Amino acid sequence: MVILGTIGILCGIYFLVRNVLWISMSEDVQNLGLLHTIGATERQITKIYRKQMRLLMLKGSALGSLISALILILLIPKILGFHFYQEMGGETILSFFKPWILLISVLFVNGILWIASEGVIRKITTLSCVESATYDENKLNRKIKHPVEMMLKRSEIGEMFYIAWGNITRHKARFIITSISIFLGVLSFILMNVLINGCDYKHLLEKRPDFLLAGEFSEFGKSQGCGEEYKTREIDVDPLLTQGDGVELLYDNDYDEFSPISRKLEKKLHKIDGIDWENSNLIEGAYVTTVMSKKGIRPYDEGLSDLTNDNMVEGFSWDTVQVLNENQILSLKKYVQDNQLNIDVKSLEEGNGVLIIHDHMLTPEQQKLADEAIGEPVYFKTLLSKEDAIRRKEQSNSENKEKQQEDEFPQKESETFTLCGYLDRQSDNFPEIHQSWHGREGSIYYFISEKGFQKIPTEKKILAMELTADPEKEPYVKTQISELISEENKKRSEMTEVSMDEGTGEAGVFVICKSDLMQQKETYMRGNRILLGAISIILFIAGLTNYCNVVFTGMYSRRKELDIMKSIGMTDKQMKLMLFGEGSYYFMCVMGMLFTVGVAALVGVKIYMENKLSYFIFHWPIHVMVGVMFSLMLINVMVTHFIYKKR
Repeated sequence: MVILGTIGILCGIYFLVRNVLWISMSEDVQNLGLLHTIGATERQITKIYRKQMRLLMLKGSALGSLISALILILLIPKILGFHFYQEMGGETILSFFKPWILLISVLFVNGILWIASEGVIRKITTLSCVESATYDENKLNRKIKHPVEMMLKRSEIGEMFYIAWGNITRHKARFIITSISIFLGVLSFILMNVLINGCDYKHLLEKRPDFLLAGEFSEFGKSQGCGEEYKTREIDVDPLLTQGDGVELLYDNDYDEFSPISRKLEKKLHKIDGIDWENSNLIEGAYVTTVMSKKGIRPYDEGLSDLTNDNMVEGFSWDTVQVLNENQILSLKKYVQDNQLNIDVKSLEEGNGVLIIHDHMLTPEQQKLADEAIGEPVYFKTLLSKEDAIRRKEQSNSENKEKQQEDEFPQKESETFTLCGYLDRQSDNFPEIHQSWHGREGSIYYFISEKGFQKIPTEKKILAMELTADPEKEPYVKTQISELISEENKKRSEMTEVSMDEGTGEAGVFVICKSDLMQQKETYMRGNRILLGAISIILFIAGLTNYCNVVFTGMYSRRKELDIMKSIGMTDKQMKLMLFGEGSYYFMCVMGMLFTVGVAALVGVKIYMENKLSYFIFHWPIHVMVGVMFSLMLINVMVTHFIYKKR
């Protein structure tokens, strides 16, 4: 996409430069004939033009570099600084000026200028002495029309448009190049608008819940940077994707009764007026210790399976079991069937199996082992009860070593399940089943049915909540949730009975508000709109500049012809109609290309961007295209009026 955009911009520059040079040099052709007459060779004339081009390129490069540097150093940071400073906390200096990029740009543009000028110079200098001395571009390109027996009678407007068509087709190459140049500018403007609107972060944020509540990591986990990755990530990344494992998550509260979001907090949330519970979602499950066969765990952690000679291997960290409802299992079943995956969904649905979910962690070789692991046995051990966890802490702090070793802390065991397979949640078209904390390599995340979870001797906990609020009551709901979470976290900070670190309380709850994300990203999105909008407008103006240059220089070279037409009876109204007709043909050609090649380009952009960005939303730029049509018509009227007044 970037390459195609760059090619389009370079083509626009090439056509603009070629047209300007051809029109400018065409006026010097008769002077060129005089140089031929007094003995100047083609090589000498070519050197003269090349020297002029070098001086022009040198002056243009110096002036352009100076203006670019001033704009990039002073103007753009001042315009966009506020938007990006707010994103970065107001301490980072925003810099757009890169000398090496400026150097490459100068070389690139000069290269395009040189290529365009060489073509024009060679064409001009190949004219003979006689051809140069008697050169008249209008006569040269005028076709000889043979008389016909019958001429169709035209209206005054039709006759003026007919003359206008003859005037522009007299220079077909110029007409085609100018039309393509305007078309590229207009197309770039429209494509940029499509990209600006389609890539807007608000499309992604609209899919987010109004409030996401989840349990925080332990103080130990936070010190390792776990659980706070979402603060520095792009907004399209799952906020609950983490590199923290079960130990870092539950270090301060590793007992079976612990729930990241307690039932008491849930009841208080239900009392808040304005939450739409029908469209809200609870992510429920439990934290467990996994015991699995060596063959079952081998695809995920081959090193762990080699640590013991026993067939069953117990994990060192705590894993997550998430309960799926019937609708989620049906969507998962359809996904497996549509993609013909080797997954035992039947056992999962019946409550006899569990499914391992991972974040694109298996190589093709490991996936083969995963297919072979289907049907392997796996069961779970619950965490210690709170009472046993407190006794364990007391023993670990005891100075009596015999006392530390005399008690064992039993863990309850579930029934044995079969492994239904390994499934990559980052694959295309994966069902929209949101998870709690996940993503750490080495930590296992299971999906289980309601029937299956009943076979695990523990209570179902709320791992995370996705709440939807009434738009009109969202500010009130936000305030109430913040107060409840603040109260809950204060209580948990005082619950220090279980934590192995003296004086450290249990992990609290945090909330991500969609409205806060919208506000944070609004300045960033506004800055992007300003920057990309400015680029699109510049591209549009570049195409119109080519058109204006052609029209104004064309009128200058045709001033004798226009005077003759005036002298033989052409009225002011007819003159304006003819000039308006010439501009109209340019713009009709542009609109024709826009509704053919332009539509094909828009379809290509739609397909490409939808494959690259999950949140890209394509809208046909009907309003923009209508606005472009009226703008071109208005520009034509204004240019016609200005030319006629200056004639």
